[in-house]
Amino acid sequence: MRFAYAFTRGSYMGPYDDGDLASLRRGYFLSGAMLSWTDGNDGGSPMLIRLILAVLACSVAVNYCPAQTQTGGAAKDIIQRQVAPDLYFLYDQTSSNSAFLITDDGVLVVDTRQHPRDGQDLLDRIRAITDKPIKWVVNTHFHGDHTYGNFVFKGAGATIVSHKDTARIMQQVSEKEIERRQPFFKSRNYDPVEVKLTLPDVTFQTELNIRLGGRYVRLSYFGPGQNPGDTFVFFPHARAVFTPGAFARRSMPNMAFTPSVDSWVALLNQVAAMDVQTVMPPHGDIATTADVKELAEFIRIEYSLVRKAVDDGMPIETAITTLDFSRYGTWLNLNRREHDIRSLYELIKSGRRSYFE
Repeated sequence: MRFAYAFTRGSYMGPYDDGDLASLRRGYFLSGAMLSWTDGNDGGSPMLIRLILAVLACSVAVNYCPAQTQTGGAAKDIIQRQVAPDLYFLYDQTSSNSAFLITDDGVLVVDTRQHPRDGQDLLDRIRAITDKPIKWVVNTHFHGDHTYGNFVFKGAGATIVSHKDTARIMQQVSEKEIERRQPFFKSRNYDPVEVKLTLPDVTFQTELNIRLGGRYVRLSYFGPGQNPGDTFVFFPHARAVFTPGAFARRSMPNMAFTPSVDSWVALLNQVAAMDVQTVMPPHGDIATTADVKELAEFIRIEYSLVRKAVDDGMPIETAITTLDFSRYGTWLNLNRREHDIRSLYELIKSGRRSYFE
């Protein structure tokens, strides 16, 4: 059976079978970690809790596919940057990024890359620096290029955590995600059969704080961005944040998933105003809060242009050929311009997000 722990409004729900408790007590409690949560009204008072972890009973074998901003290509150099003495950022130019925090009590990993082989590569890189146990994995959003290494880290003993919407959608669209990752698998000669859908063990609703080895890591959900469930992972001691799919530096984002462009723009502006020195995106290299502000303005302009076209009754094919984004000619992924216009027409005219249907 699967054990699901959902943290929301200072409480948790953990359905279990009494017959399993003895085996759980023998070794599935986390040590050296403090977990707290808040609904935004109670001041975020921490509570020491013991997380009961169950052996993952069902892993679903599925096929698999590429990153949000990349659809494949031969692997280029993978750059590992040391953001702080204990914080590392892994930048994969043709796939997706990760980060990891090393403490005396263990390691926290953010996003696990696009295939179990890439996940193993990430684990090997961590092991080249430390032999501390892998305590936590955070999935920032549902896209398979950030979660398909989960299986490797689950096997290493990690507890996987995400926003509740991320966990829900990972399961809901698993077949579609696998399908759109196929070009990436082919480009790196990866076997899709090796991918196992490995869902989070712990979910949260608004905010989740993890204390590990004297460091605090804050998981924040400010509302839907590019995706429902977009989670920002803050490392206050390093004045750093790892972002979900809501941000990439000077890159036209995929508009197929957002339920609210206004919410997306608002949360980017919120993050841009924070005391953050280093922004680690899920795609592309390290950025700044000025880059976050710039993307918010781009999305606002893109949305306003398309909304005006819809309000004026402009046919979608006319919008595709006439809407002008030339001022952003040096940005990445402008080849998804038509896709984005079609996605925004769908959202504005019907409120639908057909990817989730």
